[in-house]
Amino acid sequence: MNNRDLNLHSFVLNCGFKEEDIISIKNDASFRKYYRIKNKNLIVMDAPPEKGESIEQFRTVADIIHTFNLSAPQIISFDTKYGFMLLEDFGQTSFSNILNKDNESELYKKAVEVLIEINRQSKSKEKELSKLKSYSIDFLVNESLLFIDWYLEKRKGELVSNDQKKEFIQILSDFYNNIKPQSSTLVLRDYHVDNLFYLSNQKSLKQVGLIDFQDAVIGSSIYDLVSLLEDVRRPLKTDLQNELLEFYIKGINIKVQDVEREIKFFSIQRNLKILGIFYRLSIRDKKDSYLKYLPNAVKFIRKNLQDPFFINLVNWLKQFKNHELI
Repeated sequence: MNNRDLNLHSFVLNCGFKEEDIISIKNDASFRKYYRIKNKNLIVMDAPPEKGESIEQFRTVADIIHTFNLSAPQIISFDTKYGFMLLEDFGQTSFSNILNKDNESELYKKAVEVLIEINRQSKSKEKELSKLKSYSIDFLVNESLLFIDWYLEKRKGELVSNDQKKEFIQILSDFYNNIKPQSSTLVLRDYHVDNLFYLSNQKSLKQVGLIDFQDAVIGSSIYDLVSLLEDVRRPLKTDLQNELLEFYIKGINIKVQDVEREIKFFSIQRNLKILGIFYRLSIRDKKDSYLKYLPNAVKFIRKNLQDPFFINLVNWLKQFKNHELI
């Protein structure tokens, strides 16, 4: 048993449970691990600080979500030094587990309603949101460089010069500056059906339980909308996607043409990042389970690059032979 396991068992004991009370459950793409407490609606999060994980950020965002009168897990106990938390367990009713053809539209609309509410309330939450980083163009570009580092170079074997990297950064920056996304909304950043739970004991929008939000920032709510509607794990049929987009547009009282290119930009940026992250998981961390989603990321990028607005990125990609994106 290593020191991490000893610290975990000590935390569990201090919370009033025994070592044998915890059951390991499916982990995510991060260094975090999760354990369910037997016969209790509780989960232990193991977020090692030495791996860059922070329970402080999770606590901060959970508090902010609660001020929106939305559902984040209640935090029962925590150990900041070693990175452990005892949390409310939302159970097995993630949207991805319970979605079917009969409830699909209803559940997705409920998820979009949450985004509409976040957009509406963010205007009056300046003090709370000031605790978060801004999802600036520099932030977005740094994420997108994962595409070059792990997809083009390490996966496809392309050589990308510093000048080509600078050109890539400039192209994305120009897109962002031309589109001018609104940038004052709470953005949860991993808003998809695996991270949404149906809570039958709650009412209204609190029926949507939110998890995996520790990387939240201040930025454009369109980013979370794109995460939901163009999800590589569960692509939607075009009719439903359009229905949900129209529902969102009406909910925040704007016109689709006002955000059409913003949607495409964030889809391209997010999916370029996904190509980099998922190949990094495979190459560096030996986690291959995410590779099956990458054809969907490629499809989303190809679709959105058809807009002539993004011609400079298309031309940049033409310098390389093996990327499969155009």
